[in-house]
Amino acid sequence: MANILFLSHRIPYPPNKGDKIRSWNFLSRLSDDHTVHLGFYVDNPNDLQYVPKLKDQFVSVCYKQVNPLVQKVRSLLGLLNGKSLTECAYPPRKLKKYCNDLISNQQIDLVFLFSAATAPLIEARSDVRVVADLVDVDSQKWGSYAKAARWPLSWLYKREARKLAAFETHVATRAFKTIFVSNDEACLFQTLNPALKDKIIGIANGVDTDFFDPKKYSFKSRGQKIIFTGAMDYHPNIEAAEWFCNNVWPHVLLKNPGAEFLIAGGPITSRSRKLALQTGVCVLGYVEDMAATISGAQIVVAPLQTARGIQNKVLEAMSMAKPVVATQLANEGINAQANIHICIADTGPQFCDAICNLLEDHTIGERLGKSARSYVKQNFSWERSYAQLNALLSESRDDS
Repeated sequence: MANILFLSHRIPYPPNKGDKIRSWNFLSRLSDDHTVHLGFYVDNPNDLQYVPKLKDQFVSVCYKQVNPLVQKVRSLLGLLNGKSLTECAYPPRKLKKYCNDLISNQQIDLVFLFSAATAPLIEARSDVRVVADLVDVDSQKWGSYAKAARWPLSWLYKREARKLAAFETHVATRAFKTIFVSNDEACLFQTLNPALKDKIIGIANGVDTDFFDPKKYSFKSRGQKIIFTGAMDYHPNIEAAEWFCNNVWPHVLLKNPGAEFLIAGGPITSRSRKLALQTGVCVLGYVEDMAATISGAQIVVAPLQTARGIQNKVLEAMSMAKPVVATQLANEGINAQANIHICIADTGPQFCDAICNLLEDHTIGERLGKSARSYVKQNFSWERSYAQLNALLSESRDDS
């Protein structure tokens, strides 16, 4: 049993979005086997209601509430001090003192960093072993933003890609091991940092296949419902939904005038809300039970134009035995086989053809969905992923 300080850039509970799904599934399992201290930031006031639960579960808890607007202003300090915007976005004083006190009192065997953004909290400490879960090579995402944006944002995003890449390398150099959410992402980082190759490992996300289980829902999907899921305040999700509405949906409606496109996931912004002005589009926002919502649709789409790591939305849909039409980017890290576990489409016409074929012949979707769920159950288990993580943490202690 180890004494672990787990640091997260966002409150890890409830597990209702991508990074929190991963952090909570690792964190909750670590607390079963180890003594865990927890430090995190809260950027949504509604999440403060969950702090008492965390205080009950972990040995000690420290958090700092942050305002998203203030975070954006703080991040601009990076332009003045030559650092990445990510490094400067989070106020460090309170959590840094928490970390220093725990480490100085010799209560910590290992610090687990969830996201590079937490690394500044222990930057001055060389007396404790560190394992970093960077999840994605986030600097590459900023590079993608730069290519799509106009000046001056293109300049700002390009700078962030460069500065953040250097910071990611710094964090990985300092850490005993650095984890990524897929072997694809780990291999990319190894290619960018060949000297760190032996310190990089991919540990995939899992899926709660008992929760995302189609057998729990006796009703069949009604009508011609196509669904996209994801937090609709996140740029890649908004971009994907807009691309689909502009390049695919009008053509689907011409052939299937009764079809409906559902966008499920909150919070939503004014930009994502505008999508509901289009014929046949319904922006649901936050839903209480995502599995039930997915169950009521006939097809799930993941038309992501910018993506990193593993898409939980795709894994969850596959676990629900739904046919998924996705871009190559959305399938990265999952690596499901086209036309066996998933439909791959990268252009508007390809998406339209795939959707219309699935709407016309339900047997195609049933075959894809069945093989998709089987693929997820075989390859994406939280129990297996945690076993990999726990073995790595044991190795870090044995080697110290």
